[in-house]
Amino acid sequence: MRGKSFDELYPGKYIRASEFKNKPVTLTVKSVDREMLSNGTGGEEGAVVMEFEETPKALVVNRTNGVAFRALYGDDSGDWIGKQITLHAVPDASGLSESGKCIRVLGAPQLTKPLKFKAHVGRSMLVQTLHPTGKHEAPADIETIEEEELV
Repeated sequence: MRGKSFDELYPGKYIRASEFKNKPVTLTVKSVDREMLSNGTGGEEGAVVMEFEETPKALVVNRTNGVAFRALYGDDSGDWIGKQITLHAVPDASGLSESGKCIRVLGAPQLTKPLKFKAHVGRSMLVQTLHPTGKHEAPADIETIEEEELV
């Protein structure tokens, strides 16, 4: 008999990578704002939090995912409201996540062809390709992010 997963036993306010069950999920942006969140060491820090129409859970949007939103929908986060985004879980190369996975932007149903872009994230150059996820769903095994150290 299968029991409940750890995440089912300890549900939270925010979407976790383990909840994707190895399948991409397309969501519609309801709001984007900054909130003060616990940093795990007794303090707080500002974070971008996105809410969606389809779920009561929110997404803490890290910079990597933020630059993907900007590439898709522009610099003004107000323009992201009502837009769809496809998220998926990928292995977490940083080693910071408990599950070994993190959430990344796969693409969007509105894309008609892949969108490749570069952006600075910290001291690294992020090279990412976002994929159409509409009529022809993108393959689940697509590697979406490559990081190149800046010299």
